[in-house]
Amino acid sequence: MKIKKYLYYVGDFETTVFDGQDYTEVWASGVCPLWTEDAQIFGSIDETFDYLAALKENVCIYYHNLKFDGSFWLDFLLRKKGLSQALNVVGETSWFDKDKFMRNNTFKYSISVFGQWYNIIIKVNNKFIEIRDSLKLLPFSVEQIGKDFRTKHRKLEMEYKGIRWAGCEITPEERQYLKNDLYVIKEALEIMFEEGHNKLTIGSCCLAEFKKIYSDFEYNKLFPNLYEFMLPCGVSVGEFVHRSYKGGWCYLNPSKRKKVISNGLTLDVNSLYPSVMHSESGNPYPIGLPEYWSGNYVPDLPENKYFFIHFKCRFRIKKGKLPFIQIKNNLLYKGNEMLTTSDVWSSKLERYSRFYTEKGEIKDTMVELTMTQTDWILFKEHYNVEDLEIIDGVYFDSMIGLFDEYINHYKEIKLKSTGAQRTLAKLFLNNLYGKMASSPDSSFKIVFIDEHNKLAFKDVKEANKKPGYIAIGSAVTSYARNFTIRAAQMNYYGDEPGFIYSDTDSIHLDLPKDRLKGVIIDNVNFNCWKIESEWEKGWFVRQKTYIEIENGKIDIKCAGMPSRAKDIFIHALENKEPENEIEREFQEIKTWGLEDFKEGLIVPGKLLPTRIKGGIVLKEGFYTLR
Repeated sequence: MKIKKYLYYVGDFETTVFDGQDYTEVWASGVCPLWTEDAQIFGSIDETFDYLAALKENVCIYYHNLKFDGSFWLDFLLRKKGLSQALNVVGETSWFDKDKFMRNNTFKYSISVFGQWYNIIIKVNNKFIEIRDSLKLLPFSVEQIGKDFRTKHRKLEMEYKGIRWAGCEITPEERQYLKNDLYVIKEALEIMFEEGHNKLTIGSCCLAEFKKIYSDFEYNKLFPNLYEFMLPCGVSVGEFVHRSYKGGWCYLNPSKRKKVISNGLTLDVNSLYPSVMHSESGNPYPIGLPEYWSGNYVPDLPENKYFFIHFKCRFRIKKGKLPFIQIKNNLLYKGNEMLTTSDVWSSKLERYSRFYTEKGEIKDTMVELTMTQTDWILFKEHYNVEDLEIIDGVYFDSMIGLFDEYINHYKEIKLKSTGAQRTLAKLFLNNLYGKMASSPDSSFKIVFIDEHNKLAFKDVKEANKKPGYIAIGSAVTSYARNFTIRAAQMNYYGDEPGFIYSDTDSIHLDLPKDRLKGVIIDNVNFNCWKIESEWEKGWFVRQKTYIEIENGKIDIKCAGMPSRAKDIFIHALENKEPENEIEREFQEIKTWGLEDFKEGLIVPGKLLPTRIKGGIVLKEGFYTLR
């Protein structure tokens, strides 16, 4: 098989931002070859394309956040260059040409239905220009990459807003700003490439490294494609097991919600996913193909088996136990709520009820669930299970220590290294498990110019991606949840001092250190916890939304709240002198306190990505805590 050779570059755009704009364009564009500091600065995307197209070899160029820069590229290719998409459509089926079948002056792209941008491939002059997303390899901001990799160059500051246009004068300061952004990403990518990590995503790099431990025969025997094997119940093994796949445990003790809490601790697990994957945890993992059972029972299995179980029941939380069951895609339940019961709230009865009405018909709140063996054991410990009916299940052979060689390698690097090598080791420790859980779903988006003269997208369903070994992907997240839940449960005392909040690999408590139970404090070892902070005050609103104050420093965690908006609210809490007019106006509204951090809070400082002619512009807006 002929392997294409590439010249590797990094690229970056600066785009127009001014009041009242109804179009946007690239006014400064930088490209720089890896292993050089020969950065070229152009005044438009047109010049950049011409430069790349004139190179004598195939080009692979990385942009940090392709979702933004790629929007300008696709708009340019469709609107200005008039290139054709390498897309075939027959009836309701659509697909892109393989590289070897692409014609000159065509392009294709990979954008998932979830809005993840992976690459854009252009064929001109019998050569390929592949535009990739460095954010998929290095999932940090440019500023953070500079700090963590200790790059020679660092991100600078520049005023983004102003009247600029393609071909306008680019000042020396603006040129240096753009060059530094290029150099930071370039230096980090060089380190990745020198280690042989040049796959499309960090997850793919991790999986490639893990596969080196086994021969192809061994790997395929241990981790076959479970979606290729059908069960008597009419679904594939992969589909069956995937129903048990859940995320982290994120839960706020309702008795601690919206109260000022004093003298707390935040504990973090040392590398949670590697911890539960390593043999030190004692956790066995499924391998190979499973056996199937059907009927209202769990087979009497030896210890070297691991099962996934499908059942119906009703459930109610036991006294003093923490909830962890979520039911998604069901209108009776909130998808992000940890349920204390399968019963539903009746406004008529003003209590939870096992019955509900649907289209005039009275129905029972029997729910259908699929769980890992690990979750099943915890489920019976934490809930009273009623009217249980086991439908069917699958059980696998299992092994302990499947990942030890891989994990030990990167753990040693993490412990002995600093800077770039330590950052890379952390990436490789934490990103393997997710690749194991990937599904065959390869649904993608097709782009077009809509009636408003801007980019628009439509979804195409597809399922031909090579999946991961979902049995391990599901088991890993299950073991991780259990590790955190059991630690929280050991320190849970309702509204008394104890467990407050958890998010996947952390627990927050208002207990002194000498009263902690069931957790081993150690800053290094797996399956142990480190004290991340000892804070004086805490204020918890809901999942992923809280404030902790340690040594007078205010730390806000709030999913979706931009750092600019957080800084504005923090400065108001500290009663700091406003840094600009936006802060001044916000502080003049009232005297702000912790209790104002709740639903309904509106803070300036959110940049709203808006798609217009030419690409995307970030417009000033407000963050609302909903």
